[in-house]
Amino acid sequence: MEAPEQGGSAPADEAAQRRRLRTLWCRRSRLTGWDPPDDWWTPVVDHICEAAVRGGDLVPGCLRFGQARARSGVGIGATITDFAALTDVLGWAEPPLPLVRALAEGWVDGGRSTEECQDPLTGLATAAFLRTRIGELYRGGEQSGEHRLVIVALDPTADPWRRTAQLIVLGHELNRYFVRAESIALLSRTRLAVLTRASADLGERARHLRENICREHGAELWTVPLPDRPEEARSLLNDIGRPLST
Repeated sequence: MEAPEQGGSAPADEAAQRRRLRTLWCRRSRLTGWDPPDDWWTPVVDHICEAAVRGGDLVPGCLRFGQARARSGVGIGATITDFAALTDVLGWAEPPLPLVRALAEGWVDGGRSTEECQDPLTGLATAAFLRTRIGELYRGGEQSGEHRLVIVALDPTADPWRRTAQLIVLGHELNRYFVRAESIALLSRTRLAVLTRASADLGERARHLRENICREHGAELWTVPLPDRPEEARSLLNDIGRPLST
């Protein structure tokens, strides 16, 4: 892949180059193994692309990039491979050592986070937290049929900044709506899930959310029962959190 053009100083030109670099980086990262595709973007990606387009210092961005990947549960190997995809797009023979060092230091620092049950970008509980919570239900002997998962899905093709803002707003609204000790978690950068009891009014509550809050943000909503066995529940969460790419 060829590197993005570096010429031009107008803000519009820079913005176009940043978007192009981000697109090429994401595409290359997917080709080298990044999965799931909708979880790739994080705000620091745009900061790195801006610095690259302007010929600025990439070290601060690499440090933050490593932190962000670690806090999202991405391993150091996958993080370096992801960054190497950027250097491929830029046409570099190999990732510069100072940038790799900053990336690794950021990853180590990010791994020290005490908020492992909380997504750092949206403030919502993580998918790992939800898996733990569901596992507790099965270990506690509660019947899986007593609970449902309410799934909220955003358009995976939407602009990443807009989609993140929608996730934050939807998470806030769900926290206001589900106040009966339900668990609300971020499964991916396009999907939220609520673990709730299968109450008599759940269908009506889901309809109200779908026709009002979700429709306003271009999101879809549906409910699914928990399977009979915990391993089936884990598989279900994985499937829900991996929407089809477009």
